[in-house]
Amino acid sequence: MTARHTIQPRDLLLIAVLSLLAFVPFLGAAPLFDWDEINFAESAREMIVSGNYFQVQVNFEPFWEKPPLFIWMQVACMKVFGINEFAARLPNAFIGVLTLMALYWAGTKLRDTRFGLLITAFYFISFLPHLYFKSGIIDPSFNLLIFMGLFQILLYERARLQEGGSKGLLRPGIAGLLIGLATLTKGPVAMLVIILAYFLYKAIFDRRLPGKAILVFAGVYLLVILSWFGTLVLFTPEGFETVRKFIVYQVELFMTPVAGHEQPFFYHFVVFAVGCFPLSAFAFRGMFMRMESPVDLLTRRMMTVLFWVVLVLFTIVRTKIIHYSSLLYFPGAILAAYWMDALMAGKVRLKWDNYLLYAIGFLVFGVGSMLVGLLAGNIEWLQARATGSFAQANLAADVAWTGWEFLPGLLFFGACLAAAVLLLRRRYLAAIVVHVAVMPLYANGVNALILPRVADYTQNAAIRFFKEKSAEDAYMMVEGYKSYAQYFYAQVRPFPHPEIPKEKRGDWMARGAVDKPVYMITRTDRVTHEFEHVWFEHFNRIGEDAGFVFFRRDPVSSPNSLPNP
Repeated sequence: MTARHTIQPRDLLLIAVLSLLAFVPFLGAAPLFDWDEINFAESAREMIVSGNYFQVQVNFEPFWEKPPLFIWMQVACMKVFGINEFAARLPNAFIGVLTLMALYWAGTKLRDTRFGLLITAFYFISFLPHLYFKSGIIDPSFNLLIFMGLFQILLYERARLQEGGSKGLLRPGIAGLLIGLATLTKGPVAMLVIILAYFLYKAIFDRRLPGKAILVFAGVYLLVILSWFGTLVLFTPEGFETVRKFIVYQVELFMTPVAGHEQPFFYHFVVFAVGCFPLSAFAFRGMFMRMESPVDLLTRRMMTVLFWVVLVLFTIVRTKIIHYSSLLYFPGAILAAYWMDALMAGKVRLKWDNYLLYAIGFLVFGVGSMLVGLLAGNIEWLQARATGSFAQANLAADVAWTGWEFLPGLLFFGACLAAAVLLLRRRYLAAIVVHVAVMPLYANGVNALILPRVADYTQNAAIRFFKEKSAEDAYMMVEGYKSYAQYFYAQVRPFPHPEIPKEKRGDWMARGAVDKPVYMITRTDRVTHEFEHVWFEHFNRIGEDAGFVFFRRDPVSSPNSLPNP
């Protein structure tokens, strides 16, 4: 194949069509999952309902945990497609298209279009990116902005290397803009990653700091973040307090584990090694390759530093959630492409770790997915081994399995087997093509057949209840566990009594002179005699389903009477 050093429109069109076909189908097949998906979608819904598009809210109260950029994307999609799961997830499908195009562009800049296609293919054939591009979480857009910001810095450093000095400050300015937008997407960890990755690279490999470029980067970055944070402080009543709580939350996220999200120190390494199969089977070797070109050496070093900065940073962070380390997929794809390019050129051979990581991914996604179909017909076996009354009640849900849930795993198993044979025969390009063809079918099969059934067991009983009550003018409570589902699916309205402090509203709904019905939802393992007959004695149990218990409290005063906080 002849190397081409300019972007080919035909390649971009192929990438766009293939990624749209992979990421858009079945976006609304499963309900939004607690917490993050529903949280962000609810903030978008409340922007539309309240008309307040500048301040992020949950339950129509200021929400300081996240900035608004991704939520604005969801608002735009909801304006077109309605307030639903499809619209909440559609921004990430588009981000997926942009991500693959950006990787192709980056690879072409680094070497040629062949290398760009190789990087794009590696990202595309890994499972977790497909999962996130079909989700309503913030990280895909956050990661793309960080990577493209750092890549602008890489291109600036490459120009300094090739030309012997700085020839312009446009790229540092663009980098500042992109990292500023990343900060407005999720928070200051974007700047932290850039600072750690860039200055660690400089400390190890190149101690010449470009002062003017750093100042331009910092200046543009500050202008971008102040466009929202500054305006929030100056022009909204609770702006300063929102920013203060936002900063406190970011610090606490690093220092203390969020309930249910404390994992062992090797958690993110395992997530990458398994979840990014087959990319991960080749990425680690790419970190230690000998490079003939100084430009390739610079790229390999910077991508390796970025990889380990992200991995170590989120290993240190006490709160460990699977998508926190998803920025790893970008340097991983580039490093894997370097190793595969060397394999295809006959410069290196497959090593033991390539075989080991490939075999692990083969077993997890091929065999593991098929086992889901088998377990679907043996729920009683799982239920007998479940620990806790809530899990047992979840598994007692009446779920309509189709009997075809094993098909995605079987397809993936066959594809991996075929690709493994091709790799052993050194037909590396053919092996990648097999994965490119099968991964979207596998990911869409999982999304269409398996995830909706998982939701049936874990949360759909509560969501059905919320939907049933969405047209009723009533108060909604969740007690004994944390959830955002009641806000989005019950379409909760603004609380009508602002004179009652936020921290006392739950107690008022449980014991006060309420002016409309109150519905309360809890879990079976939270319901005790004291819970039902002492703490919530004014409620009547009205139902139970798949681990969730539903209560109702009737109004005790006329709508015109004053509430009794």
